[in-house]
Amino acid sequence: MAQHYKDIAEIALKRREAAIPKEYLLPQESLSDLPQNLTTIPQTSGHFTAGELEIIESNAEDILLKIKSKTWTSLEVTKAFSKAAIVAQQLVCSEMPRIQSKILIPEALARAQFLDDHLAATGQVIGPLHGLPISLKDCMVTPPHPSSLGMACYANEATSEETVLVSILAKLGAVFYVKTNVPTAMMMMETINNVWGETRGAYHSGTSPGGSSGGEGVLLAMRGSPLGVGTDIGGSIRIPSAFNGLYGLKPTFGRFPVYGTKSGITGQDFIFSNNGPMSRSLEAIKLYCKAVLSIEISPWNLDPKCLAVPWRGETITPRERKLRFGIISDNDGEWSVHPPISRGLAMAKKALEAAGHEIFEWAPTDHPAMAHEMNSSFHTLGGAAILSLTEQHGEPVFGSMKAYEETYKKGEGELGPTKLREMITRRNAFQKAYMDRWNATAKDGQVMDGIIMPASPWTAPRLGFTQKVFSVNFTGVWNLLDYPVCTVPVTFTDKDLDPARTSWTPLNEQDAALQADYDPDFYHGTPVTLQCVGRRLEDEKVLEMTGIIADALKQHL
Repeated sequence: MAQHYKDIAEIALKRREAAIPKEYLLPQESLSDLPQNLTTIPQTSGHFTAGELEIIESNAEDILLKIKSKTWTSLEVTKAFSKAAIVAQQLVCSEMPRIQSKILIPEALARAQFLDDHLAATGQVIGPLHGLPISLKDCMVTPPHPSSLGMACYANEATSEETVLVSILAKLGAVFYVKTNVPTAMMMMETINNVWGETRGAYHSGTSPGGSSGGEGVLLAMRGSPLGVGTDIGGSIRIPSAFNGLYGLKPTFGRFPVYGTKSGITGQDFIFSNNGPMSRSLEAIKLYCKAVLSIEISPWNLDPKCLAVPWRGETITPRERKLRFGIISDNDGEWSVHPPISRGLAMAKKALEAAGHEIFEWAPTDHPAMAHEMNSSFHTLGGAAILSLTEQHGEPVFGSMKAYEETYKKGEGELGPTKLREMITRRNAFQKAYMDRWNATAKDGQVMDGIIMPASPWTAPRLGFTQKVFSVNFTGVWNLLDYPVCTVPVTFTDKDLDPARTSWTPLNEQDAALQADYDPDFYHGTPVTLQCVGRRLEDEKVLEMTGIIADALKQHL
């Protein structure tokens, strides 16, 4: 009989617990009476030195400059972030530490010392990421450590083939010190599984950090990492980035290498999963993209799916020209956003118009239909792939994944060629129709530059709520269309500025349930984050537009 998932989890948790440097842990007395906003703890706990606080509050680009100039060593930077990561893990859990699924600190310290020795001996950095600690989502394979995907079947299984991106980042000089928690099979918008448990939000411990890159999102918000790597098949970079007030890039498929990344639904090519950077700093995102997609690295020679398109310089020309943005306000035709999101959209519109840019309403035509196509494809493609593995060890299925279980039990997970052809035909039609709509926005020879819209109807939902009311519509349509998207932090929920709606007609029962959940007092202090969408292969332009939005918000509000 196969080993029960609880026994597997016990082994995995003990292995991880043994890898934690005990001197990094906050004293037990510091874990009582914690504030709602856990991001304040590093500064107020007295657990960190002034030097450590300066390091963990710094952006990746500044850290790299200080390592290169020998102001800081990679070793002291790695120690500071390792300590912050362990503290973050203590804080955003219900019972046991549950941000990290893997602790790689001993290897990280040895790696950092090697990089310092190399710099001291040669006066040269190994690459543009020399000495920078980078956190990795659990699906990035770092042999021999297991890559669990939040599933018992993989939790204690050694690995042998390194993910191509991991090899590239190492060549660029990165230091790997932790791998972060994900939901079961990476197919939920909360980060909870039966092996490592539940991860909570950083800015509000009663809310979700998002999923499936939820461990990454909360670690970055807690100053436990300067730069992280997530993956995105339906919003898994952008949802955690939104819930944690971060910049997170979902690229066009093919721009970044994906080979060797472990998947929750192995072998499907209907909707591509991408990897991309997440950070508190937009400049760090740009730095990462430029480094990974450089001619020197040429990742297209390492991954057959990677396009031979190096990261380009400024693509908005002339540089000072005013942009044309479509904006999707309030709802996508199926889900209405909570009041703070509406205020964030109004703020972005006002700031951009004050800067001279054109903003016009963009109708979310076909968005609900595209989201339905995406969700149903996951259930069809993932039912047998996921449930055949969880059943082996008696793992129960969480609420938001019940449709996978139902599909599996009905035998609908065996996808025949006729159904697959029909799915592909509908997907291609959606892609062509959206392209035509975008082209039709031409005005004086200039089409719409980008779309601004919510990343989610919530700022960050209360823990467990998305197991009953689940919506990745706002992110998932762009996975079906394969458009690049970056999140942009705007503000935080304010109970005085964001009262509950008094007169409002829900679009459907689910929409009514979503709005009934909104409580200004409860959600006070949660991040308000939007998305900036561009056309396929315009990833560079998306980051430039995201910077223009962020600058406008700083200057005009």
